[in-house]
Formats: sequence, structure tokens, C-alpha cells
Amino acid sequence: MRRRSISLALGLLVAAAACGGSSDSTAPNNNNNQTPTATNGTFSATINGVAWGATGTVAVNHSTGGIITISGFGQIGTSTGYSVALAIGATTGPGTVSLNYLNPTTSLLIVGSSTGAGWTTFSNGGTGTMTITTLTSNHIVATFTADAVATSGGATGTIPIRNGKLDVTF
Repeated sequence: MRRRSISLALGLLVAAAACGGSSDSTAPNNNNNQTPTATNGTFSATINGVAWGATGTVAVNHSTGGIITISGFGQIGTSTGYSVALAIGATTGPGTVSLNYLNPTTSLLIVGSSTGAGWTTFSNGGTGTMTITTLTSNHIVATFTADAVATSGGATGTIPIRNGKLDVTF
């Protein structure tokens, strides 16, 4: 049953990360002149050296088995959107979780761009950590960093994720 839950969570996470952004010109951009804001908190990072922040609602699912999935979408500049998704397996409270390839808790980070390219820490060479400082039934506060490797859609190389911050209610 645990494998089925993890597989379901990972499938949902991949689907969330693959979602594209809107080309609506009224969508907030993260072009250093605006600060995108999630409606239920903050979810931000520096992706490949450029500031990124989720806009709208950050999706969070906290299952009874301790699996948490988090995903959000935001733009860098005026054209490229990125979805960032995290899955944290078997987490019940504060602590540091490995996002490295084949870690025993099946925790990972996925980045998908609106151009179709994808990177993850769940492939060979992917690394990262997430430090959770607050975790309740409806609130998570954490920081994260990762080096996600190319996996799909013409992505190449490793994309660095730095200064990741998460403070979301759900």
C-alpha cells in the first residue's frame, strides 16, 4: 500500500510540474520589478541564477501517511514559466529531508518549464535538501536547495535551485 501511495503522489507531482503557464498579459511576472505572491503564503527560489516565485495558490497535499506534495507555478521574465514541485515522503515533523536520487524516503524536487523542458533530483546525479522548521496539519515552513538534472523536453545539464523558501497554509 505504501508503494501505491508513493507512486500516486509522484504521479500527481509530475502532472503538476508539467503544467504550463498562461500567456495572459495580466499574469504577474517575476522580472525583478514585481514580486509574485502566492495567495496562501510564499513559495520562492532562485532558479538558474534568476529569482522565481509562485503566483496564485500553491497546491499542497498532506496525506495521513506523512507524504507531502507541494507545487506552484510562476514566471521568470515575461515569457518562460516554471513549475516547481516537491514531494516529501514519510514526514511527520520538523527536520532535514534529502532530495537526493534514490534516497530512502522517496523525497524529490521537479522543475518543469513552459517550454516543455524538465529537471528532477529523482534521476541519477540529482541532489538536494529541504529543511522543515514548521509542520502542522495545515501549515509548512521550510527552506530548500537542489541541483536537478535534465530529464525531458530537450532540457540539458543541471539546473541549480538556491534560496528556496516555503511558508504556506493549506
